[in-house]
Amino acid sequence: MIHVNTLQLLSEDTLLSAMEHASAEDFAKLEDVERKGLGTPATRAGMIEKLVRSGFVERKKKQLLPTEKGTELIKVMPDTLKSARLTAEWEERLGAVERGELSPEDFMAGISAMLTELIKGYQDVTVANAALSASGRTVIGICPRCGKNVVEGKKSFFCEGWNATPPCGFALWKNDRFFTGKRKELTRKVAAALLKNGRVAMTGLFSEKKGVLYDATVVMEDTGEKFVRFKLEFDPKTPKKKGN
Repeated sequence: MIHVNTLQLLSEDTLLSAMEHASAEDFAKLEDVERKGLGTPATRAGMIEKLVRSGFVERKKKQLLPTEKGTELIKVMPDTLKSARLTAEWEERLGAVERGELSPEDFMAGISAMLTELIKGYQDVTVANAALSASGRTVIGICPRCGKNVVEGKKSFFCEGWNATPPCGFALWKNDRFFTGKRKELTRKVAAALLKNGRVAMTGLFSEKKGVLYDATVVMEDTGEKFVRFKLEFDPKTPKKKGN
């Protein structure tokens, strides 16, 4: 018999308890520190409410569930900021300031250095760890028509300028016949390459006419019309050398 362990969803009570005991081992090492875990008894409930209001978490009956926006945020957030250990480390430094072992200037310099390092390390976000737009959607590239973000939706990768004045109608449809007819998907990775380079090399394309597979480069041709067009380019064949 195979036993499968599933993740247990959190209620508000279990999340509050988890916040209280987060990184307990790290806090146990600290002396003369009143604060334990994430937040304080007076602020933890407010932190959860802020997550709900910001659209990162939603309530379903008694359970708290991450939204798509919340899931994408976790993907792009540095591991350092996702660990409660960071809170313990800064509490330890605050204690050192209180005891006169660390100057306030050095404390603030440490925060500044950490922020600089985080910004430096996470300026470029890959498609695998996609960035978030202001709407909370996954950003995969820049619109070739208006320069706004192109984000991922359920059925397409579309420009966030769709509701601007004038509106931008740029979109790459996931069910575009050009790709489905070749038994390929217009994935996030493919769409990102098209937006960045205007082309993407693909292998295993299916020929409906000949019933065979082939490799080619898909080139995006956007003329500003309602639908984006695509064409194929093939590498020139190397001529065979004639025998002497």
